[in-house]
Amino acid sequence: MKALWAFTWALVLVLATSFLAIIVSHVALEVGPVSTPWPKFGIIIVFFWMLHRPDIMKAPMIFLVGLAQDLILGNIPGAGMLSLMIATILLDRMLPPLRTMPLVWRWLGFAAFVGLTFGLEWVLTSAARLSMQPLDLVFVQGGMTFLVYPVISVALRQFLRIGRTQRRAL
Repeated sequence: MKALWAFTWALVLVLATSFLAIIVSHVALEVGPVSTPWPKFGIIIVFFWMLHRPDIMKAPMIFLVGLAQDLILGNIPGAGMLSLMIATILLDRMLPPLRTMPLVWRWLGFAAFVGLTFGLEWVLTSAARLSMQPLDLVFVQGGMTFLVYPVISVALRQFLRIGRTQRRAL
């Protein structure tokens, strides 16, 4: 019973952080043509939970988060979701060794994940709109997403007490 309760709590936590990250990604910094794109926090959270709760962040959850991100952010439905799914499948073998490595290596793994996800999403969006989409937004938003990952990862690991060992009383 305790294991079911812990799994349910973890599932709710993963869903809540994923959808909160997507909502935060939707908030604009300014209004109009000078608005600056936010990092895609949903991609950060998906990668974070793929490392730390791989039993929950499986294909159905990634599908759900990717589709929600597409619908909330106003992207072409399915482009972001499909790019997340493909990037997850292609980088699946890289994740188990990254779980035990320091932050720098996880950040480099995240760089591959972001590059693949943003590249695939750009290709799928260009194909759906039958025109080459501008690359500047992809580079700016992908770069900002890459740069924010260590902050989010360290904050979530500290808040959720991931990777800490129990202290023994002397």
